Amino acid sequence: MRLRALFIVLLSLFVYSLVYSQDPGNFPTSLHATREGKRTWYKKENVGFENITNIPVENVNCLKCHPGTKADGTAIDPATYNPDCYDCHNFSTGTQVPDDICLKCHSRQKNEKTLYPGVDVHFAKGFKCMTCHTKKEMHGDGTRYNSWLDPGATEVKCEKCHSPLASNTAHNIHSAKVHCTACHAKTVITCYNCHFESELQAKIKRPYGVLRDFVLLVRRMPDDKVYSGTIMTIKYQNQTFVTIAPYRSHIIMPKDSTRKCSECHNNANVQTYNQTGQIYVVKWDTTQKKLINTKGVIPVPPNWKTALKFDFVDYTGRVDSATTDPTKWVFLKSGADLMQELSTYVAPLTSEQMAKLSMQVSVKDGNSLIPTEFNLMQNYPNPFNPTTTIEFHLPKATNVTIKVYNSIGVEVKTLVNDKRYEAGIHRITFDAENLPSGVYIYKMITPEFSASKKMVLLK
Repeated sequence: MRLRALFIVLLSLFVYSLVYSQDPGNFPTSLHATREGKRTWYKKENVGFENITNIPVENVNCLKCHPGTKADGTAIDPATYNPDCYDCHNFSTGTQVPDDICLKCHSRQKNEKTLYPGVDVHFAKGFKCMTCHTKKEMHGDGTRYNSWLDPGATEVKCEKCHSPLASNTAHNIHSAKVHCTACHAKTVITCYNCHFESELQAKIKRPYGVLRDFVLLVRRMPDDKVYSGTIMTIKYQNQTFVTIAPYRSHIIMPKDSTRKCSECHNNANVQTYNQTGQIYVVKWDTTQKKLINTKGVIPVPPNWKTALKFDFVDYTGRVDSATTDPTKWVFLKSGADLMQELSTYVAPLTSEQMAKLSMQVSVKDGNSLIPTEFNLMQNYPNPFNPTTTIEFHLPKATNVTIKVYNSIGVEVKTLVNDKRYEAGIHRITFDAENLPSGVYIYKMITPEFSASKKMVLLK
């Protein structure tokens, strides 16, 4: 009897919490009401754009941004505006919110639908915004989140519908460490080089334009999965700002158009980074006199703040004009004065991940990833103490020897002695517990290939 009573109490609490989490009474704590995401990325203590403007976010237009009218068409007075239910709901027609109301504020998603009509598999099947998003996300659950990236702030997950994942080579290799968006999103979209003077002086949003046909690869924290990412960029009084962030694109490709191995592994951007140490994400074309963005998959490497390059422009037309004259954009500078990486939510790829992206791969026999050439990778971590991993790639089965030498060429350890390995990616661990600090050389020899690399032991 007691167990039955306890069960009823627990069930009641569960139902109450479920209902309460969708209660419109929670709206004042929701991200729609608080606009806390804008504050989180802007504020000075998070290395945000406030460090350049020295203007608190409450004194700029971001927190008062509105769609112009309420859902029923009533005009909004910017001086007294505060977000409320009537932004989205026209209760005279019911409680359902049509997509065109959502897209009045979510302009990036509107651009996705406009620029890539018919591409997204979900829209093609008639999905609406609320097919995936939930009332809890709209109304809040009583918790004041700092960003939609906070655990619990959103409930949308690919796995809610796509579970279990189909068994195939890509899923078997990547699903534990790579999020769906990294492979299935055709592109991310972002406005570039927002002219903040126009925002402050005339409350006009004036970006240079929309970047498209690219995807950054970042790590989303705290999950630590490779995720699709994007950039946000602003210019103010000749100073420039870049931040990277995870981004969930709404342009999901059909499964027969999913990104191929070569679109990530050893692609043109990865090769450029390995050869020059840099990737120009956005570059000023002096002949065309316009900014050109790099296409395709762009990895965000560990040293992204120096490796990723951005050019910026300034607008010389009338700031108070709602019309933008494209001939009035002029080159300003190369490089950002401030680069933000909000580590609570995002991190660059690791050296190990960059090494994996640097190899050419192909799918063989439908179930394994086989390198197309011999390769000895840089050990990781490096420097190390006292253990490190050495990875090597074999396009065919062969015998392998790997030895370690000190800086004057004396052999100190044999890690692999003429051992036969199958084609594939292999890793071994080097334990230098009994060796002194210094520079060491590890060498790999096969009948077909030999290579050596330096590593540093720091104790």
